[in-house]
Amino acid sequence: MSFLWWLICLSYGLVPTTQASTNCPLYGPLFPKLGSIRQSSEIREALNTVEQIAVQYVDNSTSSGAGSYSYSFEIFAGSEPESIWTHYWTANDLRSMNTTGVRKVDGNTVYRLGSVTKVFTVLTYLAQVGNRSWNDPVTNYIPELERMAATRTSSIFNPDWDSITIGSLASQMSGLIRDYSLLGELTQELGIETPVKLGFPPLPLADIPPCGEYPVCDRQQTFAGLARAPPSFSSFTTAAYSDVGFQLLSYALQNMTGKDFGTMISESILQPLNLTRTFYTTPDDALGVIPGNRFKTTWAGDMGDANPTGNMYASSSDLATFGRAILNSKLIPTVMTRRWLKPLSSTSDPQAMVGSPWGVRKLNLGQTYQYATEFNKAGSIGRYSALFSLIPELDIGLVLLASGNVGANLGFQLADTVGEVLVPALLEAARQQAQDIYGGTYTSSDSSTNSSLTISTDPVKPGLGVTRWISNNTDMLPVAVGIQTNTTQADWDKLSASVRLYPTGLEDTKTDGSKYQAFKAVFENLAAPNVTGNPFTTDCSTWVGITSVVYGSMPLDQFVFNLDQSGRVVSVEALALRNTLSKSKGT
Repeated sequence: MSFLWWLICLSYGLVPTTQASTNCPLYGPLFPKLGSIRQSSEIREALNTVEQIAVQYVDNSTSSGAGSYSYSFEIFAGSEPESIWTHYWTANDLRSMNTTGVRKVDGNTVYRLGSVTKVFTVLTYLAQVGNRSWNDPVTNYIPELERMAATRTSSIFNPDWDSITIGSLASQMSGLIRDYSLLGELTQELGIETPVKLGFPPLPLADIPPCGEYPVCDRQQTFAGLARAPPSFSSFTTAAYSDVGFQLLSYALQNMTGKDFGTMISESILQPLNLTRTFYTTPDDALGVIPGNRFKTTWAGDMGDANPTGNMYASSSDLATFGRAILNSKLIPTVMTRRWLKPLSSTSDPQAMVGSPWGVRKLNLGQTYQYATEFNKAGSIGRYSALFSLIPELDIGLVLLASGNVGANLGFQLADTVGEVLVPALLEAARQQAQDIYGGTYTSSDSSTNSSLTISTDPVKPGLGVTRWISNNTDMLPVAVGIQTNTTQADWDKLSASVRLYPTGLEDTKTDGSKYQAFKAVFENLAAPNVTGNPFTTDCSTWVGITSVVYGSMPLDQFVFNLDQSGRVVSVEALALRNTLSKSKGT
């Protein structure tokens, strides 16, 4: 804390509290991904608890309303070919209802997805053409918008189409209205007379949209409506939810490829993953849960040109397969997945952000600065509700599909409950696996150098902890931290040196099946004061110091583990020290 800022705080009674520093991990996974989730006793116990909660507090609760809604709930992992937990509940009234759909739901039962469709829309775009056009103006690909841009006369009443990019459409940063006539248009939802009784002025016939929910708007009507619709904001001002942005995204992609959008979803996603219970338009009634009349429930509804915003249908089993494919980059290159699974804008809630088309949330893992990032998409249409969620750092995801008299927040309430129980178990299982694989003592084969390294994990600390590090008879912990923090050598004995290693995702696999994995070390002095409350400074900015200590072009903070064909660690090398240390037997 600067002296000036300390004086100001003191004057106004705002002196921040100080305490010993805590570890500041790098953004991303704290430990390597779990190899086999099903083998973890912590996770099995957590899933048993989740099952008990679902049965006791949802299915058999008189206050949950579960008698009038059905749901299919699955939890999946990128490392497992099948869901690690499934739970299906059929509403009591569905069995006696006059329905053309199923009488009992399971993992193959088809539901409507609503806005979860947008995940398919964005992934179809990425699979078809990649993201090189992400920053291109949408006017490059939609002639109607190019003509509108040329005749624009007002910033308030006409969107600046030339500033709206393909990426802004996918990330809710376009500044466009939510919908044209599809949702929220009172003349469509309430009729012409009711709004007048509520205090709205009568409208001239020319101001009443000719289409919307029924009949749906075709392309020409959509652009005629958009020409009359003012923007909500200038593009890239703030995240503002827009369905019409995804309709425009589909128009742009169709222009680029010359293909129908439904055809592209099928060839990019449905066929490669064999998703036989996922549909772009209404499937056979016998496949789905339909809690009443097929039209009144919106089962049979079609959104026309707006289908890419929220028209799709799927089973929970298919969505779990879809989620595993995203986690494992089965449909697009891995680097593109990494770009895609990142927050792109902030919201008023510092824990909540927005992606393409994700809602993004930082999940607190129980310790200061330890987070995982959750990417979700929720959907609701008629009598259907859906939630699709991924947590890449933990290689896990969930899907909940519901139908009937569903509460608005059922999906998120169940997800919150699962998160409270399962996330800590996943983190602990990952820590234990890391301890089993990487923990132990490593020594040089040349005893004359007196070089060794000891690694262990801690239940409350992130990453792999280096508890002892000797190189050429020198304690490297204060050396590494002292140089990193620009501490005078005379004061190195006062340091509380911390070195912790985090997975980088960099890996080489050799022809014999052995692997080399790179980890990045973070060097910290935990004796430094942890100052909270400053307006511009932070005690957690370790990303700035990466690779800031280099010896002969090799970073001191880069460690490479060698694993044999069975996955057992054989050795580790700190690159700057140019000395391979073998793992001692029994550790």
